[in-house]
Amino acid sequence: QKWWVKDGNTWYYLNGSGAMETGWLQDGGKWYYLETSGAMKASQWFEVGGKWYYVDGSGALAVNTTVGGYTVNGNGEWVK
Repeated sequence: QKWWVKDGNTWYYLNGSGAMETGWLQDGGKWYYLETSGAMKASQWFEVGGKWYYVDGSGALAVNTTVGGYTVNGNGEWVK
């Protein structure tokens, strides 16, 4: 069993053994990014592997849209 846990204002995703997941995570058809600490990124631009991404307030990756005048593609990558 896997589940989301909120600690204060920060969300974490625990795997079946109870360990925090990190990196990219797909849940419910949406993508999320969990920092090395396990904390879910939300409401921000961030860089991974030389590419820029945006996650909304719920932490979901923005795809095929424009955010603040910047376009992101189907993979959520900022299109320069």
